[in-house]
Amino acid sequence: MQRLKVDPIEAYRYLGCRGEPDETARRELDRASTLVLECAKPRVIQKRCDVTHGEPPVLSGTSFPLTGRAAAALLRDCDVCCIFCATLGSGVDALVRRWELRDMAFAATLDACASSAVESLCDNIEADLRAECMEKGLFLTDRFSPGYEDLPLAIQKAFCADLDTARKIGVTVTESGLLLPRKSVTALIGISARPQKSRESGCEACAAYKTCKFRENGVTCYGHIL
Repeated sequence: MQRLKVDPIEAYRYLGCRGEPDETARRELDRASTLVLECAKPRVIQKRCDVTHGEPPVLSGTSFPLTGRAAAALLRDCDVCCIFCATLGSGVDALVRRWELRDMAFAATLDACASSAVESLCDNIEADLRAECMEKGLFLTDRFSPGYEDLPLAIQKAFCADLDTARKIGVTVTESGLLLPRKSVTALIGISARPQKSRESGCEACAAYKTCKFRENGVTCYGHIL
């Protein structure tokens, strides 16, 4: 797995800003990135599941239904699926909380850098899986998480229970389906014998469409200006 990193442009976008950070913002992002990477203790748990196609499709060894059209479409050509949970650890949450008592603006910058860091961790997982599959002539779908489009966030508890995340990597789920530590991600990636097109779904299909903070600031979560 590659080294954990923070993309300053991505972190700047997570702050709701457009364009390139100026020199002052860049310094703050660099300072926050250093602190986040010093505190982060990345951990990952993953599992391969056979896919049984139906309405909804079923993943072997799991207890959550893949309801909705999006997950079924994602896995349409897949016989195997990788599910995983990745986290930066509780130290990053503690770092942000400490700075919230001293400097809320810098705490927000830390939070944005941590979001970029956990995204890079997921990218690394995907890159490793892609390299392994390429050697076998296999292909990956896009990464997909509970709460995306019409895949309910309500499956989060069962998703983490099936991976035993609380015991193995210290990730728990709140009653509302949020992960703790906060900089944690669950996702699934389909594995197929055929090349897979990247999915281009508009904002309107996303479960967070009405409450999206990115859209409030005139951008999308994937960096496009509206």
